[in-house]
Amino acid sequence: MSGRTVFRHAVLGVSAAALLSACSAMPEDLAEIRQDINRHAESLPQEVLKRPLTLEDAVALAVAHNLDARVKVMEEVLAAGKADLSLFAMLPELAAKGNWSKRNPRKLTTSKDVGTGAISTDYSTGEDKVSRTGDLTASWNLVDFGIAMVRADQEEDKMVLAAEKRRRAQHLLIQDVQAAYWKAVINDYANRKYKSLEARLVKSVEDAETAERTKVGDPMQMLGHQRAIVDTMRQIAELQRQTSTAKADLAGHMGVPSANAFDLAELKDDSFLSVEDPETSVEAMEAVALANRPELKTEEVQFRIDRNDIRTELLKTLPGIGPFMGGHYDSNSFIKYNAWVDAGTHVAWNLVDILTAPKRIGNAQNTAETTRARRLAMGMAVLTQVHVADIQVRHALKEYRLTEQMAAIDRRITGLAAKSKQAGAGSAMEEIKAEASAMLSTLRRFILYSDLQGAKARLKAAQGIDHVPPSETFTDSPPPETTADAAPQTG
Repeated sequence: MSGRTVFRHAVLGVSAAALLSACSAMPEDLAEIRQDINRHAESLPQEVLKRPLTLEDAVALAVAHNLDARVKVMEEVLAAGKADLSLFAMLPELAAKGNWSKRNPRKLTTSKDVGTGAISTDYSTGEDKVSRTGDLTASWNLVDFGIAMVRADQEEDKMVLAAEKRRRAQHLLIQDVQAAYWKAVINDYANRKYKSLEARLVKSVEDAETAERTKVGDPMQMLGHQRAIVDTMRQIAELQRQTSTAKADLAGHMGVPSANAFDLAELKDDSFLSVEDPETSVEAMEAVALANRPELKTEEVQFRIDRNDIRTELLKTLPGIGPFMGGHYDSNSFIKYNAWVDAGTHVAWNLVDILTAPKRIGNAQNTAETTRARRLAMGMAVLTQVHVADIQVRHALKEYRLTEQMAAIDRRITGLAAKSKQAGAGSAMEEIKAEASAMLSTLRRFILYSDLQGAKARLKAAQGIDHVPPSETFTDSPPPETTADAAPQTG
């Protein structure tokens, strides 16, 4: 087999190996987006979605299956992979090189006498027609090693950055889930309870209009009744508008493609909803926030990265020095020793780096000081958020308790109106008006409870407190109750 054939086969073999390696490393092509969404829906825990979801179920589903949260987790894994790869930059460089060549015709040389200027007519050669060479050299630049160590520390810090960003995203996700969950539960209650009452309210308004036109009863009284009922219906419709999209929002937070794929635990008119006064002082919450908030930890880690950038710029001003050692081979038959080893030390110094060093170091220092200032500003913002969230919780709690008291009064009024009608002392108009007011106050009570839970979630997120899931979030056994009394309780 000729040398040309051997060379061609070698090139084809290397090319085929490279192509197969590239094909195995390439990710799969993107599928149609609807197919990806359907596959994601099939991966959800169906046994959980088949039962009425409690708040803990919704939070656990969001933490495990929210697609934005998955992206944050993957970014954290990617940062960890980069941190591992950065360690290889500290290893010495090991370079292998080979060459095969054939010259036709072969290289022939002559010589010229520098004294007489006479040119020899005899040609000679010092090279074979076919040449094969190979080198294996190890070198280690100590300055590059130092820079690699600094950058490895930076990559580890970037891994911490990704983890803190994931924590913050989870805090906001749980906050959104709690707000959306309660509004969705309230919307289900309104749709279930108000539908039959709404038809009666519309009929009551129509009856009052008929009585007004036919002069049956006092026209002013009929108009007042119509206005009261229509105004109550308008307020209920406004409350329904506030909660109408909540279940779709909740589905998105949980990573569920459709809001029709799950049901929520039910509320009752007299559902017990636990509320507690804040027990922690603002000063204690400030201390917790300053110690736990991911944004502050992110700025602290970023400051370490910026300081390492200064060290990197300082190292770049040093000359690159390091040892090298290599083995070499040359098939030339005119050389006495075809294989040999050499070793030594190399020095390289980029003088331009010295000239630009003050600017580069100054810019790195300014970056670090900017991070310091941003951390201080973030600390002040964190304290403000804690104060605002605490005030919102206290006001929401006060408003909820007043509304709860009003709802209890309206329920008693409704009962008395029904008894008065049965006894012949009351009218159907008073009874329907009392029922409408009771429905409105009940909806307000539930919505204010959802606002209170949202305020508590914001306060928890403002302190940077991580969510602690229960020991057994998803089980195959049914929940203890599916009524509002067993609806998710939060303090």
